[in-house]
Amino acid sequence: MKLPKNIRYLAIEGVLGVGKTTLVKYLQQHLKCQTLFEDFQNNPFLENFYQDRAQYAFQTQIVFLLSRHKQIKDSFNQQDLFTPQIVSDYMFAKDKIFASLNLDDNEMALYNKLTAFLEKDLPRPDYVVYLQGNTDTLVERIYNRDRDFERDMDEKYIDALNECYNSYFMHYSDSPVLIINTNNIDFVKNPSDLQLIISQICQAPQGVNYFSPVSGG
Repeated sequence: MKLPKNIRYLAIEGVLGVGKTTLVKYLQQHLKCQTLFEDFQNNPFLENFYQDRAQYAFQTQIVFLLSRHKQIKDSFNQQDLFTPQIVSDYMFAKDKIFASLNLDDNEMALYNKLTAFLEKDLPRPDYVVYLQGNTDTLVERIYNRDRDFERDMDEKYIDALNECYNSYFMHYSDSPVLIINTNNIDFVKNPSDLQLIISQICQAPQGVNYFSPVSGG
């Protein structure tokens, strides 16, 4: 199983804890592709953001925005001819989801001006996979991965973020989208679930498509 050759840039998206990074690592092994991973560890404001979102939202947002822009631009400028496909665990456009949820009106106005300038020179994904999960599933997975700065995360924030993501992808039309409901699968523990997901992704259907698998493990 391989992605069609016309798909040079695949983005895996979803709310915190849904399994984006893990899936991209599996796809890297399977597809022998280049990968991009969100650089959350080098955002100096992130831990404070989860303690006080109002005070640290703008700083956190801008660091992520600039980091994502540089990473995507650098990766495509240096794209390896022998591994031409790039798979990312984020898409640049999704940054607006967090901004709309966390920034006040003045911050949002400044953010929009900066974003409009930055996104002009970035490629859009040829194909997007949105990993969907209900809030209970997301909270459980966040708890299980046990990152220090996520231990006291507000469940209401995760729920609000989940609603924003669902609304965003309900109206997204810039590229084909595969929406996968992950509530009833575990592609980390069950190889058959992973193969099912990869097989579906590699079909790369046009338009907006929904996939709601049930675990075989």
